[in-house]
Amino acid sequence: MYLPMLINKTFLVLLLLFSVYFVGMDLLLYFRVQDYEVRPRVNDTRVSPYPSPILCDVNPICTVTVKAMMLDHPNHYILSPLASLVDYLLGISRLWTWLTPNIISVSHVVVAVIGARYITRNSLSHRRVGTVLFQVRAWLDNLDGHVARTRLNIDGERSDFGSIGYFVDGVCDGLGCIALVVAVFLFLKRNSNRRAGYERLPIRMSSTSNSAVSSVPFWKSPLYNMLMVGLHFSLTSVAWNRYISVYQDLLETDSSILPISRKDLYDRQTVVFRSQSFWAVALAWKSFNFHAMMDYMLLAIFMDRVWEYVRLAWWQLPSVLLLLVFISEFHYINAYAYVEVSPMNESLRFFSLYALPSP
Repeated sequence: MYLPMLINKTFLVLLLLFSVYFVGMDLLLYFRVQDYEVRPRVNDTRVSPYPSPILCDVNPICTVTVKAMMLDHPNHYILSPLASLVDYLLGISRLWTWLTPNIISVSHVVVAVIGARYITRNSLSHRRVGTVLFQVRAWLDNLDGHVARTRLNIDGERSDFGSIGYFVDGVCDGLGCIALVVAVFLFLKRNSNRRAGYERLPIRMSSTSNSAVSSVPFWKSPLYNMLMVGLHFSLTSVAWNRYISVYQDLLETDSSILPISRKDLYDRQTVVFRSQSFWAVALAWKSFNFHAMMDYMLLAIFMDRVWEYVRLAWWQLPSVLLLLVFISEFHYINAYAYVEVSPMNESLRFFSLYALPSP
């Protein structure tokens, strides 16, 4: 009895420390963007130097990209730097030429299947092992992306939309998500009718001639609820990848449809990067993207609160996603108008409060 209580208290302390760390890193990233250039200078393909006390690949706020700003906190501030550090120490990108990013992607599907098997078990300690294995899967997911970008000489977190590697990575991520959803479904189905506790699903008792038979409406069944969770994961992934794509094309391009200088283009992009409205959108996606949703479910599994999380997928989480998509679309339309439309356009007033600091 004492050991489980000690584990729970230790976990809560670590969770609090990580939360403080994430908030602190968000603040450092904000001030880094405000004080240093996020786009290269004219006639210079390098981003202006940022005084990083450690290797830039390991420092999550050194290279600022759209995807990094929209990446969930554990991946951005812990798993991605750890993958970069392991690659730097072992020389995976340079020396392990046989180990391709696609092989790493396939390997994290195997880890996800093993982790899912643990999550289906009745023992809480086994389910916690499963959540740890899914974090290993997430780390491998970061490693395959880092190796791919390093070999292509791409700095920072970026998505290579349309490439074979992007397709393979997306499929493997989807298979890992399916493994998690199926595992939770099997766990709920197995425990809904015989275990008292948080994970017990609503049950309606109906009397027959000689016995009482438990029944439950389909919309309250484990199958329906996990289908809703899976649908929410899918829609979140599609929306998140869309806004990474459109903002990446808008804010990280070196050419414009307007007859303006590159310096003017970089200045406009920087204004959007530094605007409070873009920070609000990026921070929202950082907290509610596809990987964050999986993290929240794994957290619920670890804390033995699966059913509480599943109930959120009925309408609370979809409502948040719908609101976030609406706000993001409105912001992107105005950001596009600011960067790619003539300054005489009325929609430029959206960013009129923000200006670049004097050189």
